[in-house]
Amino acid sequence: MRNALLLVAYLSATPSTTEVVVGERESLAQIAERLLGDPKGASELMALNGLTSDAVPPGTVLKLPPEADRTKALGALAAARQAVAQTSSEPTRREEASAKLQEAEAHFQAAHYLSAAQAADGASRLLSPQPVASHSTFQVSVDAEGATTVSVHTGPPVRVTAEEVTRPVNPGEVVRVEKGQPPPVPRRPMAAPALRKPEEGARIKLVPARGKLGPVTLSWTAVQGATGYGVEVLSAQGEPVHQKTVAAPQQLLELPPLPAGRYRWTVRALGEGQKPATSSERLFELVEDAVKLRVGSPAWK
Repeated sequence: MRNALLLVAYLSATPSTTEVVVGERESLAQIAERLLGDPKGASELMALNGLTSDAVPPGTVLKLPPEADRTKALGALAAARQAVAQTSSEPTRREEASAKLQEAEAHFQAAHYLSAAQAADGASRLLSPQPVASHSTFQVSVDAEGATTVSVHTGPPVRVTAEEVTRPVNPGEVVRVEKGQPPPVPRRPMAAPALRKPEEGARIKLVPARGKLGPVTLSWTAVQGATGYGVEVLSAQGEPVHQKTVAAPQQLLELPPLPAGRYRWTVRALGEGQKPATSSERLFELVEDAVKLRVGSPAWK
């Protein structure tokens, strides 16, 4: 038994490959250069370990970045930097891609590697040739007063003509044309909602029920003039998980229970006659929380 206890103690003392102990006179930049291959990675170590200074006492145990996530982010950043440097796209698209790349760089320095990879991929997509959809999906309805409402769901914009006036209706946009009147003049684009909770990178621990975790409530800020909000939840790999439109002024949505894993979500503000505006993307992770069982001895008399 003593040998078994010694073995357990030895195994538990074996250093983890995801941590490092700060040596004598060793700076964060030196650790970053030794283990990450880049002294600038000191900012990542600071963010990952919640440090406010790069002066760390010897013997301090530091967490290291998850290798797979960091490698993925580095690859996406390298591709985005090359795309921005070599692009011949129009200035507006190039500026949008550069801003997205800066966002990715900031996420990377803050050790938010999945967010960095997604933002960098977004920058690359902005500069890649855009596929042209072959058709649009839309709906047309006429009410008892003769007014026509056009709702476009996906694909290229649909052109609406009335009284010799034509205007495009973009995906996610709803336009009502009164009888005998030209289409309304497009309003200014909607403002994008700001996401509130869960916070970026939140790790939510929940007790599983029937193999799933939940519920989780998403919330966001109100947008003036919005008639509703389109909520989209994707897996970390980009596969659709949950989509729903809620009517304003509601600013939250309770998700159904989901399997453990990482998810990303956005909210789109919708308004009649206005181009929708989509929020920035956020990540959260659902993790199983261990259930503590308490076993008591019966009261014997």
